[in-house]
Amino acid sequence: MPIRAVLFDLDNTLTHRDQSIQRYSEVLLQQYQAYLAAPDLDKIQQIIRRIDNGGYPKKEELTHSSIGASVAHALQQELDWQAEVDFHDLTHFWFEHFGQCAVAMYGAVDLLVRLKQQGYALAVVSNGGHETRLNILRGLGFSAYFDVIVNSGLVGISKPHKDIFLHTAESLGVQVSECLFIGDHPVNDIRGAQQAGMQAIWLQGFHPEDTSLEVPRIQQLQELNIYLERL
Repeated sequence: MPIRAVLFDLDNTLTHRDQSIQRYSEVLLQQYQAYLAAPDLDKIQQIIRRIDNGGYPKKEELTHSSIGASVAHALQQELDWQAEVDFHDLTHFWFEHFGQCAVAMYGAVDLLVRLKQQGYALAVVSNGGHETRLNILRGLGFSAYFDVIVNSGLVGISKPHKDIFLHTAESLGVQVSECLFIGDHPVNDIRGAQQAGMQAIWLQGFHPEDTSLEVPRIQQLQELNIYLERL
């Protein structure tokens, strides 16, 4: 069957997670530098990267129910503050500003414009809270490109479970065999999409090579155009 819908993961597929953390750290330091005895951008970035772990936080690093609250707690405990800062204010700052600091993956804008012009149905399928996902897409300016935005916080199903992919195809009104999924994670994205019956492309560079995966690989999003032309 021909491809009628193109589905994307969010973090490290449409948005570059680490570059977003860099930008967020700069905004946070600008806001709170008067409270710090020794403003240290590198230390702020190190703390956030450790907790966030590329969007896949380790259980032992999550002191609270969300990445944002866990980051706030770590910053409060590990930075050298000369004036008291409120944990809830730091947490709110994350949820208010991290999405606004989202950095688009190189080539993402041009790709989405082209796919939309070519008439593909477009969707995002992501793990995480609904509002945080929407905030990132708004920060990128990408919301209007997508017909459907699905995330685990909204539907109660997480990747790699095939049902979140099946739900998205149904919401788009297409067959799973008519869907092409692009993501960076070999299990959550690629194996999950394949188990649902979708075609998949692995955007590499963020996770180790998995030679057991029988799937096309790309290094940059622009390469997707060539793949679709060949189809």
